[in-house]
Amino acid sequence: MIRSAPKAAPRAAAKPKPTLVGFTQLEIPHIELFETAIAFESECDPISAHARLREVFGQKAGNGNFLFRADSSVPGRFWVRSTIQWSGKPSSGIALEPKRVVLQLASGLMYHFTLPVCVGNEVFQGDEKVVHPFRTAAEFEAWFSASAPGFGIKPLLFSASLRSLRFRHEGVPYKIDHAMMEGALEVADPERMRQRVQRGFGSHRRAGLGLLHLYN
Repeated sequence: MIRSAPKAAPRAAAKPKPTLVGFTQLEIPHIELFETAIAFESECDPISAHARLREVFGQKAGNGNFLFRADSSVPGRFWVRSTIQWSGKPSSGIALEPKRVVLQLASGLMYHFTLPVCVGNEVFQGDEKVVHPFRTAAEFEAWFSASAPGFGIKPLLFSASLRSLRFRHEGVPYKIDHAMMEGALEVADPERMRQRVQRGFGSHRRAGLGLLHLYN
């Protein structure tokens, strides 16, 4: 008697391979910045430094391409922050290689900050706008609190201390009264805040004021 070969056991149905679900990276509002320090001769004043930096960026400070401030500890040295890469170095200046920084500006993010700023009562003398700086820290603090929504920020805790920027340019003495704002803030409107970080605050940005420094 011939027996038929036993039938092979039916193969188990192939298990479907797990499907990988892809997640797109969230678009976090941010601004790309380039920061460095540049040293001119020790007697270089902010107005002269601005003229040399303008040659590099093609604009005046506060027009969107760059802002700067004097280093309080080293005469002739300035901290520079730009939104475009450097095309070269200023004349007669020694600059470190600019560091690329990506600053996140998502709503709700909190930062510590410092801001040297000159604001006050504005009057026009002919076609020229003249700013008479506030005289008390309380006036600067009230201005910052009232203006914050337009800047896209929510102040959390801050204070103002009165300062004076003094220098000589072409033999003429200059004195610019201003305040140093310090404290903590929260990002409220990313686009408005991005514009302010890029363009600066208040008057006399061409003398090295108005640069908002954010840090964790």
